[in-house]
Formats: sequence, structure tokens, C-alpha cells
Amino acid sequence: MIEELAMAIRQLRLKKLRTLLILLGIAVGVATVVAVVSFGEGLRINAVEEIQKSRDLTLIEVSPGVRGDGLVLISNSKVEEIKEHAELVCPYIKDAYVSPSETYFELFGVQEAYRSANELELAGGNWFDSEEASEENRIVLGSDLWEKLEKIDGARIGTPITARLRLYGEDGKPLDKEVTFIPVGYLKPSGNDIDSGAFMKLESAKELSEKEYYDGILIKVESSSLVRETRDQVEKLGLSTSSAQDEIDSVNRIMNGVTLVLAFFSSISLLVGGLMVINTMVVSVYERTREIGISKALGASESDILRMFLAECLFIGVLGGFLGDFFGVLFAALIDRAGRALLMSRLEIGGIEHLTALNFNILAAGILISLLVSVISGLYPAWRAAKLDPVRALRQL
Repeated sequence: MIEELAMAIRQLRLKKLRTLLILLGIAVGVATVVAVVSFGEGLRINAVEEIQKSRDLTLIEVSPGVRGDGLVLISNSKVEEIKEHAELVCPYIKDAYVSPSETYFELFGVQEAYRSANELELAGGNWFDSEEASEENRIVLGSDLWEKLEKIDGARIGTPITARLRLYGEDGKPLDKEVTFIPVGYLKPSGNDIDSGAFMKLESAKELSEKEYYDGILIKVESSSLVRETRDQVEKLGLSTSSAQDEIDSVNRIMNGVTLVLAFFSSISLLVGGLMVINTMVVSVYERTREIGISKALGASESDILRMFLAECLFIGVLGGFLGDFFGVLFAALIDRAGRALLMSRLEIGGIEHLTALNFNILAAGILISLLVSVISGLYPAWRAAKLDPVRALRQL
């Protein structure tokens, strides 16, 4: 094998320009694939990081489930069962309200544990349970909702405001119920749906909406590694669960598909490199017909001739892969530099440290792809050389 590789290197060195062109053809194809895949991987990582920043990976949302033909509601007994599998369990109810200026918002009836689970921080005022017990319907507003109600409805801390809650009678007809609230505080921006919601005591919210069951449960576990196990335990009770990991899994599936499509179309450039290998090796077989004939006359077998030509393809593939990885790193750096500047200036997207992401697997795949393209492209010329009749080969020149 060492002799065959040494012979292959000597043959390629005799035709330096032709070898250089082949290497460049394969390297550009590999570099394109590496750069595009690193771009897709970078987008995936950035999307996942954004989810991790805006969502707590230790939180689990529980909602009513479906079992058979019936709906499994969240009762007090279900809450007690769930508490056996998690330390922080926060049942809540949720209703839709509309202000006089037609600003819709969701009001959550929650317990104190809900605040600590979501790490809610006040930007002004107080939490609803810190006021005097005689004051009813005290609410705390999310940052976005507070800004809207303050500007449009003239909401002020401690000043009552009215909103309508739509309920349904026994005949199924909608009924509007007007409720007076007292805003006692508003939250700091959290970057999620909490900013557009409002919060009050669970017992008070249940009285207003006349609900017997909970609309959901928020569970907080000690670490993200316990999320899957806890969800399985809750789902055994017939309830549905969701968490930030669902969004991450969805983003991973989508971006893996996008990266695969991008890699497929960018790999078309590898076809050019493969055709160059085939063309060069066919010409090489024609030019070395006499050499092949003499080798066979001296006792070389077909497998010896086959390995001799495939050794050249092997060397081209490895060298082209390393060269392609080098160019791929440069292309990825160019995409990162130019693309990140474009996103920040044109699309007003900031906070992205890197637009591409290179790792060992991508670079290793680049070398492997180059090797496969070169060897597969050289199979036919090598087979053709191995099948040459030595007598006819010696007569041609």
C-alpha cells in the first residue's frame, strides 16, 4: 500500500497543473458544503439559545388532557397527585378580559408559588397579597399590558379600572360580566407572554369566573434533566404537558431539515469535482496504456492495476478534503462577518455573536465526502485500466 501511494504521488507530481485543478474543483465543492452546513448549524444554535433565554427549561405547563372520548379536567385531587412528583406545583385559572378601550388581556388567578416559579419581579407598586385584606380584586399587570392600559385607559396604581369578562349561561348564550379591578403593581419585562397578562389571587379569580376546575398547572423542577421524567408521571394521570424543550425539539427538527436541503443543493458543486476526477483519470489511463501493458506483462494482476489508480484517487480525496475544509472555514468566516452585519443593520436583529457554527463533525464530514467523491469517481477509469488486454496495450504505442 505504501508503494502504491508513493507511485500515486509521483504520477500526480508529474502533472502538477492538472492535479491542482482537480484539487481546487473538489475543494471548492467541499468548502461550499462545509460553509452552508455551518451556517445552518449556526442558525439552529442561535434559535435554541433565544428559546433558552426567554423560557425557563425547568418549568412544565400542565393542561387538561383527553382520554378516550372524554376530557380529563384538573381537579384538586389531580393537583395533590402531581405534588407527589414535584416540589413546586402551582395550579391556576385563566380568563379573557377586555378593557373599555377594547384591549384584550388574559387574567391569571395564581398563588404565591406561581410568582417564585416564574421569578416575577415588580417594576412598580406591590404584589396583590401585600395590600389590605379588605381590598378585593387586586391585580398586578405585565409590563406590556400596563403600558397599554396606562396610555389608553388611563390606568393608575391604586385607581380602580373596569373590564368585561365573558361567561356563558346554561343555554350557551354569552354573558358579559363587568368587573372592577384595582391595579396595585406592574412587572418588569420578562420577554414572554407574561408581559401581556395580569395576575390576581387564585381564590378571587375563581369566584369571578365561577370555575370549579383549574385551567392549568405550572410545575417547576430542580433541574432540566428531571423534566422528561416528571412529564411522564403527569401524563400517566391523563393530563397534557408541555415545556420549553418542545420548542427546542421543534426548532432542531426544522433547522435540521433546512440544513439538509441547503447541503443537498450546495453539494451539486461536488458533481463538478467528481466529473473532473473521472475525466482526468480516463485521460491518465489512455496516456499510461503502455505502462499498464508492461505491468501486466511482468505479472501485475487486475487488482494491482485497480489499486494503483484508486491510490491516486485516494490521495486526491484526502488532500482535496483538507483543502476544502480550509476554504470552508474561510467561507464560514466571511458569511459570519458579512451576514451578521447585514442582520444587525437591515433587519435590526442584534445580540447574535456568531452566525455560523463549525465543529469537528462538520470538518470530518467534509474530508469524508471528498474521499468518497474521489474514489467513486475513479472507480470506472480504474476498472477500465484493470481490464486492458496487455497485448493490445503494448501494440498501441
